[in-house]
Amino acid sequence: MSTAHDAHSGDHDHGHHGSPFVQHHYDDAQHQFDSGKLGIWLFLAQEVLFFSALFVAYILYRVHHGEIYAYAHKWLDVKMGAINTAVLIFSSLTAAWAVRCAQLNQKKGLILCIVITLGCALTFLGIKYFEYTHKIHEQILFGKRFDPCISSGENPLMTKSNHCPGSKSSVEFDMAAGKPVAGCIEQSTIDQDPTTRGLQADCTVAEEKVKLDAKGHATEQVLGSKPITNVCAEVIGHHGEFEKNKYPCWRPSYQPAVCPDLTSAADKAIGKPARQQVGIIVVYNDHEVRGHDIKIKAECKAAPKVEPPADPLADPEHKVVLGKKSTSTKAPLSKHEEHDLYYAGPPPEHTNMFFTIYFAMTGLHGIHVLVGVFVFIWLLIRAVKGQFSEDYFGPVDYAALYWHIVDLIWIFLFPLLYLIV
Repeated sequence: MSTAHDAHSGDHDHGHHGSPFVQHHYDDAQHQFDSGKLGIWLFLAQEVLFFSALFVAYILYRVHHGEIYAYAHKWLDVKMGAINTAVLIFSSLTAAWAVRCAQLNQKKGLILCIVITLGCALTFLGIKYFEYTHKIHEQILFGKRFDPCISSGENPLMTKSNHCPGSKSSVEFDMAAGKPVAGCIEQSTIDQDPTTRGLQADCTVAEEKVKLDAKGHATEQVLGSKPITNVCAEVIGHHGEFEKNKYPCWRPSYQPAVCPDLTSAADKAIGKPARQQVGIIVVYNDHEVRGHDIKIKAECKAAPKVEPPADPLADPEHKVVLGKKSTSTKAPLSKHEEHDLYYAGPPPEHTNMFFTIYFAMTGLHGIHVLVGVFVFIWLLIRAVKGQFSEDYFGPVDYAALYWHIVDLIWIFLFPLLYLIV
């Protein structure tokens, strides 16, 4: 009886001659490691399939709406994305090195590599926090929450909420009705010279402080008024004349999502000019948010009517003014200036879908990084206790494989979202 019992005990104890963490139902440590390796590869395969659905969505919108990617990628900080890429690539090296240290039973090296990998993961999450915070601050979000305060060329825009830091527009937007109730002006009535680039408007603009009711809503009672006399210089991009402005200043602003195009389909079919509406936006150039008690009131004069010449065949009369050029030439815009002008304008339609895909892909990836943080903390605790050896290093190897996949997905996300125009 005792001989049979000893033989039975030996069958259960054959995996414990090395590490106590090799389970009795495996033939040996290698058998346990290979079983775990198969399991982690199956898990990673379904993770790849999980992300594949988002990559398909990316491809479809990229093919059908290439313009939104060309415009929206300028909102992303390439430097932060590049730093995060370098951080994750380096962390893959330290994760692989940790596996080697565990195999060689080098406890100090294993702890050091896990700590460095953990530090890189936390650095990645910290940088993503600053990226996300900036987008929340500027209302560059997903779906219906997409209401950007600035263009991708860093030009202040009108918004539906009208509560952007450093600016305030004349438009009052009814969120429930989904349309503006005040502040939109038809472009054709204020564009003083349609032949010149940009909008020229003759407006009287003032900042009014109004009384709020018990619910915090603005009333019609005006407590004070301050005129805004400076006109913002035309901005192409975020360089050039931007620094020359005297703040606060006002300018006409075009944003179809706020002040819609009133041109009917029938008018468009016969080639009638667009009846695009614009609003007046005041730029303060600070980081303060003006509340509901601050309103912008603007009254604009219509463009003067151009008198037709008495003789249509006669040459137009040129008045010579002393000290001024009698003729002028307008050089065509360079490609760089055209791009800056495009980025300074409002976002194209469906741009919110770019950030729906962006937050879905980077947010899901960030969750995987966060899971990796907890996994490496668990490994660090076990490494400090000296639980890994040449017979038992599977958990370190499996975590490193998971981390390599997380890094590889980001290596695809970075160029697809940040770099490719």
